[in-house]
Amino acid sequence: MGRPAWRHPHWFKRPANRIRFLQVLRLDWPGARIAAPRREFRGGFAVQTRIEPVGVGQRTVDIVFPRWQPEEPKVFVDGPADSPHRYRDGSLCIWFPYDPPEARWHRPDGPTALLGHVAAHLIKEEHHRRTGEWPGAEALH
Repeated sequence: MGRPAWRHPHWFKRPANRIRFLQVLRLDWPGARIAAPRREFRGGFAVQTRIEPVGVGQRTVDIVFPRWQPEEPKVFVDGPADSPHRYRDGSLCIWFPYDPPEARWHRPDGPTALLGHVAAHLIKEEHHRRTGEWPGAEALH
């Protein structure tokens, strides 16, 4: 049995990439910090910050980049979790895996764009809690 083929390390395995991501995040959210990934995401990279989407209130956001999917973050938020667009583990279902590239977040977009997606999702969840309707397009689960 041979050795596995060499692969480039995940983007967050290089300290400069983690530091840059956090620095850009702190430009808009000064309290952002590197956090320990949840147990099931050991080996990944995680950051935590607080946001306050309009009409939702302040929320703590944990963004985790799993080691097995380093380009697709898992996003966890405190507060009410009743939503048709959350996964079993409680993470937000912000975009459908087969959405076109322009409808999804990509790492070069930066952390501010990612938190924009998170804020928009939380506003939609709050609207759904109040009215029973999901505003905008949605993919069935």
